[in-house]
Amino acid sequence: MKLYGALSSPFVARCWLAVTAKGGSVDLVEYPDGITSAGYRALNPMSKIPVLVDGDVVIPESAVICEYLDAVLPGPPLLPGAAAARARVRLLCRIADLYLFPSAIDLLVAPVGGDAAVIEPAMASTVAALGHLEHFLDDIGFAYGTSITLADCTLHGGVALALMVLGNHGMKNRFDGRPKLAAWWGAIRQDPVLKPALERIKEVVVAYERQRGFAAPGAQADSR
Repeated sequence: MKLYGALSSPFVARCWLAVTAKGGSVDLVEYPDGITSAGYRALNPMSKIPVLVDGDVVIPESAVICEYLDAVLPGPPLLPGAAAARARVRLLCRIADLYLFPSAIDLLVAPVGGDAAVIEPAMASTVAALGHLEHFLDDIGFAYGTSITLADCTLHGGVALALMVLGNHGMKNRFDGRPKLAAWWGAIRQDPVLKPALERIKEVVVAYERQRGFAAPGAQADSR
């Protein structure tokens, strides 16, 4: 099983955290000819990362990949069994995908000190998305329930990106009014299962930032 992409992308990292939480084994590699090559387009005509290849099975889109990994890898389930609990986990992932990532990416590409007409709405939308997460998060250390779920794997990259770009644009107290989010952020980074993977992701992200010469969580524009 191969996962094409780089950990500098939070969408790839999301899948890698799911692999880690499952205790499974997946080869993380970059496509040798790049994501715009004919070979890669044959796998994913959208030319985005990640793509998972498992024999004859080819899956793009990180959310779909994560659910597939949960289904086929050994280890603890990352989606709860009860319908209501499963819906809550999927809801948290959906909030990140539809509200948090898009607005945070808008801030990422907006120059610091640039057009206020662009920056201010993007900041407001990013803060609002963090508030949506605050509303639906559990307050017991994990995003929902008493163990790692796909919500934890998804939210880490989105929240990390939001905190960074809001800070870049001058917001200092980014957890104000969001105690559940602050508690989750502190707890998940110390989780013994995820911590080694999170440290590896951090190393890759820092190296990427230095290479590109700006603070960025990864290749957002070509990731999903």
